[in-house]
Amino acid sequence: MRKILPFFVIFVLLVSFIFAYSLDKILLKNFNTVMLLAKYENKSAIVVFSDPNCVYCQKLKSETLMDKTVQQLLANNFIIGEIYPTDEKANFNGKIYSYRELFSGFGVRGTPTLVFFQSNGKPITFLPGYVGPSDFQTILRYIAKKEYMRNVKFENFARTHDTFMGTPTTLKISPKIEKYILTHDPMAIKIEKAPSKGSDRYAKYLVEGKNAESIANNMMKSGFYNVFVVR
Repeated sequence: MRKILPFFVIFVLLVSFIFAYSLDKILLKNFNTVMLLAKYENKSAIVVFSDPNCVYCQKLKSETLMDKTVQQLLANNFIIGEIYPTDEKANFNGKIYSYRELFSGFGVRGTPTLVFFQSNGKPITFLPGYVGPSDFQTILRYIAKKEYMRNVKFENFARTHDTFMGTPTTLKISPKIEKYILTHDPMAIKIEKAPSKGSDRYAKYLVEGKNAESIANNMMKSGFYNVFVVR
């Protein structure tokens, strides 16, 4: 038994690692890209105001954002990106700002600070400081289900132990938007036939061809969450 247990622990750790995405598939590095993808994919956006020397920013990325359930919730419901206080330019509400100006404009006093946006770019709320995987899962579910719009208090929602992962959705997009998503979203996959059994249910599938809508409908029934029909 003593010889079996170490092997079992290693196996579990390897399986956990295999089912997690690499960080660069989840966390984008450009404000404009985050906001445009959120608009095109009809998802909420999260911008992590960060700093390369921030210990808790690194902890957020190495622990919270590497949690499998967190990653699946993000893939289904959000576009998330990280920015530093630099002179890189961002387009927000029709005006151009540097990232430094965004830090100041959003009143960021410490890092990490996470700002949540609706798909149309309207700010929802902000979260200052590090948060662990379990608490972050609850926050993501609260935002994704738009409980804040129903005036549900977060404290009450947290006590429900909700297991929501996302609503399987088919979205019709133009070839122009398809090109942007394929270029900028690392989770995007272009297909012309249904994915094989065992394919990633949380990836973003862009379906083309004369049978695209039929394929998309079957994918919804099979438990895929993110399907885009190119028209």
